[in-house]
Amino acid sequence: MFQQLIECFNNWDEETFKELHHEDFMFIRETELLNRDEHVSNVSKLVKEPAWNWQHVATLIHENEFVTEARWEENNEVVTNFMVKKNNQIWRALVCRVEKEK
Repeated sequence: MFQQLIECFNNWDEETFKELHHEDFMFIRETELLNRDEHVSNVSKLVKEPAWNWQHVATLIHENEFVTEARWEENNEVVTNFMVKKNNQIWRALVCRVEKEK
């Protein structure tokens, strides 16, 4: 899944990105909960920003048939994205941001 996301972001296609996500997908960020369409819409806006570079900064931490875990640094935070898979699609995604220690 990680490599599919990298390829999708390198050659952005909103429909391909949407198809990587299960129809019952939910994105959890702090206290916010987004469904698949809301998440796809948000990411579609992000990839158009000049500073967008997830595919160049994210590191694969762990992946198997059930989960994908990616991590990157953004500003003064370490960001972890944990994705649970169902039917070879991303079913749930949880993002956690932790301030880097000084």
